[in-house]
Amino acid sequence: MPKALVIVESPAKAKTIKRYLGSDYSVEASVGHIRDIIQPKNVKNDKRYDLTIHEDNSELHSYGIDVSGESPSENIWEPWYVVSENSKKTITQLRKALKSVDLLYLATDEDREGEAIAWHLVEVLKPKVPFYRMVFHEITEKAIVGALEQTRDIDMNLVAAQEARRIMDRMSGFGWSGVMRQVIGGGASGGPVQSPTTRRLVERERERIRFISADYCSLSASVRHKNAGDVFNTKLIEINNQKVVSGKNDFDENGELKKSNEVVVLDENRSNSLREALKSETLSVSSIERSPYQRKPKPPFTTSTFQQEVINKLGGSASAAMGIAQSLYQNGYITYHRTDSTALSDQAIEAARASIETECGIEYLPREVRTYENKTSSAQLAHEAIRPAGETFRHPDELKGDLNKDQLRVYEIIWKRTLASQMTDERGETARMLLSGAVSFDDSSESQTLIFSASGRVITHPGFRYIYEETPENDEEVAGEEILPDLPEGETVTIEGIEVKNHSTKPPARFTESSIVKWMEEVGIGRPSTFSATIGKIRAREYTYKEGRSLVPTVKGIVGTNFLELEFNEEVQYHNRANLEQSLDKIANGDKNRVETLDKWWFEPAIGFKHKLVDVEDKIQLGELPKLRHEIAHHVGFDPESNQNIYARFANQKPYVQYDIDGETASIPESLPPDQLTVPKAKEYLNAAAEPDQVLCEDPETGLDVVLRQGSYGWYVSLGHFPKWPRSSSPEGELMRLPHHLKPLKVAAAYLRSAVDPTDDEAILYLLNSPKRGIGKRSIEHFQTIAEDNQCSLLEAFQTGSVLKSGSSQESALEKLIQLITQYQKKQESERPSSLIRELLHDSGYWEEVLALKDPESKIKNIELFISALSKFDNCQVAVDVLFERERLKNTPRPKTASLIDGMDPETLTKEEALQLLSLPKVLEPDVDSQITPTNPDPETETSEEEIPEITVHNGPYGPYLRFGDDTRSLGDDDDPFTITYSRAREILSQPKQFRRRQSKEITLKNDDGSPCTDPVSEKPIVLKEGRFGPYVTDGDTNASLQLGDSVEQMNGERAKELLAERRAQQ
Repeated sequence: MPKALVIVESPAKAKTIKRYLGSDYSVEASVGHIRDIIQPKNVKNDKRYDLTIHEDNSELHSYGIDVSGESPSENIWEPWYVVSENSKKTITQLRKALKSVDLLYLATDEDREGEAIAWHLVEVLKPKVPFYRMVFHEITEKAIVGALEQTRDIDMNLVAAQEARRIMDRMSGFGWSGVMRQVIGGGASGGPVQSPTTRRLVERERERIRFISADYCSLSASVRHKNAGDVFNTKLIEINNQKVVSGKNDFDENGELKKSNEVVVLDENRSNSLREALKSETLSVSSIERSPYQRKPKPPFTTSTFQQEVINKLGGSASAAMGIAQSLYQNGYITYHRTDSTALSDQAIEAARASIETECGIEYLPREVRTYENKTSSAQLAHEAIRPAGETFRHPDELKGDLNKDQLRVYEIIWKRTLASQMTDERGETARMLLSGAVSFDDSSESQTLIFSASGRVITHPGFRYIYEETPENDEEVAGEEILPDLPEGETVTIEGIEVKNHSTKPPARFTESSIVKWMEEVGIGRPSTFSATIGKIRAREYTYKEGRSLVPTVKGIVGTNFLELEFNEEVQYHNRANLEQSLDKIANGDKNRVETLDKWWFEPAIGFKHKLVDVEDKIQLGELPKLRHEIAHHVGFDPESNQNIYARFANQKPYVQYDIDGETASIPESLPPDQLTVPKAKEYLNAAAEPDQVLCEDPETGLDVVLRQGSYGWYVSLGHFPKWPRSSSPEGELMRLPHHLKPLKVAAAYLRSAVDPTDDEAILYLLNSPKRGIGKRSIEHFQTIAEDNQCSLLEAFQTGSVLKSGSSQESALEKLIQLITQYQKKQESERPSSLIRELLHDSGYWEEVLALKDPESKIKNIELFISALSKFDNCQVAVDVLFERERLKNTPRPKTASLIDGMDPETLTKEEALQLLSLPKVLEPDVDSQITPTNPDPETETSEEEIPEITVHNGPYGPYLRFGDDTRSLGDDDDPFTITYSRAREILSQPKQFRRRQSKEITLKNDDGSPCTDPVSEKPIVLKEGRFGPYVTDGDTNASLQLGDSVEQMNGERAKELLAERRAQQ
């Protein structure tokens, strides 16, 4: 029998499949994708580069994708793939395994990504043996053997669709991220799925911000019939034929009634008045309606509905749910978990019906099997729904010894949902009773007619609910059974109790991971395999964070969305991405051409993605960045007190609020929900920032002020004041914050300085060979000596002409420089600095020299930024003064600082404590108990010097600690860093090294029952550690940093699993 190699994606799947195949089969894992598109920075070093026509092929340099053919109609759209560094060892192993077999089976996942991986494997391995594509929905012996008998070729349409998506993702992601990082700052990024999804979260937050709450009351009465036994509840719904307001549907987002003439609002006074009037009154039955009802079960799980239900029932995140499903699939417990389909195979239906008959009884089996239509706009119907694997479904109780707690809970949900989807309807009866009465209240003598309503429900056959309780979608589904008495019309009941409740309408609820996944599926954004990764990426970029189960957008997320809505509005419209998904479906089905689709998306005049990207880059290069940043700021509101608008902005990795365009600023917490960032709240931060530094005392040694300040990481004291830089939005700030370390800006600044002051030797010296004038180092030194001997400026020394050879090109160039500076010294008195420096750079020849350099665009761009900043100034001298002030601020020493130690309160901090903090680090003085260590114990030596080891006390970012050479120890709570003695320090240092606060201290996370919390994928314990870059959780295989909104104190096992799952989804 021929030998065969089967390649799957994961080692876990390989291990499971190997159990079902004989010794003639070897099973290896590719460990996911083996190739990806080359990074743009590596393009020129690739051996393909010299063989490529790369003139005008900007896409190749920017994205690693060779787009251009010999003509626009022959574009090729060929990504340059490279083997991933992590896959090189795997490929070596696969090649070795391939040498000893006669057949190759490519058994990667059955979706587009799996098809692409299979194609990449063939492209890299170049097998000389026959190869076949092998697909299966579940990992069972029958499924695997069946797949071997029904192989096919690689579906190149699916590969083309996956490649088109990857190209779009690469180019839109890199393109957006490039401009967003210039406009918003480092870490900002965009993507074709993540950006519209972020926009939806932001839109909901805008709804919450606009929302104005309205107050109202409700009144309910508990009543009893003299012969009917139990009390039942009624609710007041009408007064004098007007509907009583009962919820948010009666109000608009401004808190105004939608139909003010048709409804009545009960306030607290009217409600209390009515309550008094109704005491011991009776109501009469006006009508009672009874009708049968039935509820159908929901379909078996798709990826989206699975994520929603697991999150709703068990908590956690979409990534965590998918991680558990992945482990269940790879180990043969469930079918493939990335699917849009609600279909079940005939085998699965038979297994479900057999389980229903065993578990529930034959009365819960419908006569005909149930089938379900897909409701999503672009479902891939080749797959089955998610269900238990196999010809018979294993009961969850059978798997208690095989699965961990999380895996078992998820399997049970899938098992129950699958069975429920094939069970009978829930059946029962609903009843609605209307009761009327009349009383006078509210200081009115006239009697007013009241209508009360009572509702009830009786379940006569639980149907699918016998085994599976679905997560309710609305309040009506939450209601349990309530039986109403069978009373005839006209019968009276007595009011026994009255309850008045105060209500306030609530803003629209924020999305949870469950509800945003549901929205993504309904709109058609993304694919099942991308839902969890998209949410994880949005959170990792800190466009949103989790508060409970809610996803709260950040200021960074709002500003990023504002930018994309402004410049790429069509691209972040929901229908746009849904249309692209449909185009990809057509490519996958062979109904659309990949190249034509990409050409239209990228190159279409005016609306193509490339054109919009170039437009934004042009705006940035033309100096419109400040304007653009202002346009995308989040408008908090208008402050009538200061007569200014307040904006929330994001820059330098932090959010802040600001008055108008260039007013005062103040940092705000990153996790402040935007709907709580009101004008009064913003003014609190602005007023606090405007308060002068709190000077505690004067340092007796230096005479500098000791200042108490609050920073991003808490309270601290400083010895002296920090230099105050101007606001970045001010003309001075804009000029100062340019990259002055770059040569083009140094030259431009030197020319401006020399025009204002020809005796500025530093500036003149920098200009001598900018552009090149051939003046050597020795000649320059001679000129400097002349200037020093004659106590004159360099320019005056040049005019002696005694250094350079008469008539030489150097002498001629120097004379032109002198004339140029003299000429522009006169011009600077009347010209604006922006126009003067442009002329000066051209007249000097420096502009032309820059244009002749290799890749001059970035250098010219920086000069234009300098000129743009100068355009805010009317006077050259003022602009030069700003340049000198920048140098002064840059060279001003940073004051010494010290963080407050745990237990210190900024409100009660004394000057003595502040001075003690600033005294650290300090050297401990030896005391009488100190042990002396002789450095030269040789007995033949007449004298031996004795050395006391130096021990210092420090205050680090994780608290006080001792240092002895390279050895350190943290100080415990019982040791005061200010009073600790040398002997005590020696004692601490002599003890075995324990975890220091700055080291990775491990805390094993626990479940609610106290058992160690294990990751559902790796099945290893999860620990919380303090690392070099902050706290993180790890299972030993995957590390995940804590995100915005997380804290060490509140970290638990469920959240840790989410973080690890999200991190895996990004890898």
